[in-house]
Amino acid sequence: MAHTVVSLGDVVADLVAPIQRLPVEPDAHQALLAPLRLEPGGAGNFLIAGARLGMQMVALGCVGDDLFGPPVLEILAQEGIRVDTMVVQAEGSTTAVIVLVDPQARHVYLGTFGTGPELDLPAHWRAEVAGADALFVSGFVLSERRLTQAALALLAQPELRAPVFFDPGPDLARVDRSERETLLRSCQVLILTQEEVGAFADGDTRLEAAAALRSQGPGWVCVKRGAQGAVLFTGDETLEHPGFPVPVRDPTAAGDTFAAAFVHGYLQGWEPAAILAFANAAGAAKVQKLGSGRQVPTAAEIRAVLARFHVPLPF
Repeated sequence: MAHTVVSLGDVVADLVAPIQRLPVEPDAHQALLAPLRLEPGGAGNFLIAGARLGMQMVALGCVGDDLFGPPVLEILAQEGIRVDTMVVQAEGSTTAVIVLVDPQARHVYLGTFGTGPELDLPAHWRAEVAGADALFVSGFVLSERRLTQAALALLAQPELRAPVFFDPGPDLARVDRSERETLLRSCQVLILTQEEVGAFADGDTRLEAAAALRSQGPGWVCVKRGAQGAVLFTGDETLEHPGFPVPVRDPTAAGDTFAAAFVHGYLQGWEPAAILAFANAAGAAKVQKLGSGRQVPTAAEIRAVLARFHVPLPF
């Protein structure tokens, strides 16, 4: 049976624009290097990556009944992801991000959070987390304020027995400290970049500060370091896996892909070192592709990275 993974928040519409160069100059014209694409972004990347790894993915969140929300949900459904659990607000808008990326793999994100009435915790969300094997939470639930109280209430439900994986994201330093600490206490596994460590450690981004976050709730803390790979603190050991030297076309969605692979390995019961290697391979497979959403890697593309670097894993 496939493991069921519920993802909470951060369902985004990405408009991916491959451009000739950055920075963009005022009053200058650039022709796109490839057609503009609409893709699910944010947790949409995580959901599609997880589905391609064979997990049953369930999306919880909110979009507007606007230009972006229904098309994004349709794409997710085509990828085998359950979206009947999503809330579509007739009077709301969808979180949208314009992604500019140039041939040197530099990128700029221009985004706006979706708006709409504050969401009461839907009863069917309780049932979904009660039957899940894992819950993945994006820190953006604290930035998209219509979702915040529902998310915090969901994490407090006694029915929630599955491990919680928390990815804070880059925006968390700007939200209420008590709310972000609540999310930290609620998770078993924290997955974040080294820059994001400072949101919990008073600006300290050292690996030692990341390891110390285990005292605030999570049993495991995984620090993503881009091309340098990742470091995992489990309490019993500290593990480091170097990055795979692959050509980088676009780093967009690499972190979400890493997280999906990490959850997969964790639910499979793999050893921590194997989980870390697998997540790094998934991220390496993604950065070689342009775009987000349906451009996250397939299982075959991740296997190709593992084979190229002679990494034996039961995948």
